[in-house]
Amino acid sequence: MKKIVCFGDSNTYGYDARSFFGERLPENERWPEILGALSGWEIINEGMNGREIPHEPWALESFDRHLSRCGAVDQIWMMLGSNDLLNSYVPDIGAVGERMERFVKHALGHPLAGGDGRKILLIAPPRVDVGRFREEDGCYDRESGKFGACYGSIASRYGLDFADAGLWELPLAHDGVHVTPQGHRRMAEKLWERMAGKEAGGG
Repeated sequence: MKKIVCFGDSNTYGYDARSFFGERLPENERWPEILGALSGWEIINEGMNGREIPHEPWALESFDRHLSRCGAVDQIWMMLGSNDLLNSYVPDIGAVGERMERFVKHALGHPLAGGDGRKILLIAPPRVDVGRFREEDGCYDRESGKFGACYGSIASRYGLDFADAGLWELPLAHDGVHVTPQGHRRMAEKLWERMAGKEAGGG
C-alpha cells in the first residue's frame, strides 16, 4: 500500500468556507481523505489554514519535523502558493515561483526525498476568483492563472511529478478562494485518475 503525505494550505486541510469559525469539512469531503478511500492508499493530510510556501528558517524546520513524523513515504505531494499570491501587495507569479523553487530544493534535500524528484508531486493550485468582488483585484485572478506554467517549469527542471489543478475547473466557494466539497471530490477523482493511469502504464 502506498503512503503519501499531502503538504498544503487550507485547500488541503479542508477549510469550510461556509463556517463562521474556520471549521473543517468532514473527512469524507476533503480531497486527501477522498483519495485515500478511492485508492486504498494511506494518505496523510498535512494541510494548514493560511500556510504560505515555507521560506523562513522556522517554517522550513517545521516542514522537516512534519515530514519526519510521517515516517517512510512513497511520495510527498505539495500544493502551495495561493496565500503567497493573495498576501502580496502587487501579485507576481514570478516571485511566488522563486519561493517555490527554493522550497523544492529544500524538500529534495530531506531524507524522505533523498534528492529523488520522483518522490515529489508538485501541484499547481486552482485559480482564485477574488475579482468578482472588486474589479481591481482581478490582477490576483490573472496571476493565479499562471501557476500551471510556472510550477510546470519548476517540476521539469528538478524531475518532479506534476499536476495542474488549475485545469480541472474546481468549483470555488463564495469567497472565490476555497474549494467546495464538490471541488474536493473532483480534485480527488482527477488525481486518482492520473495516478492510476501512471501505475497502469508503469510510470
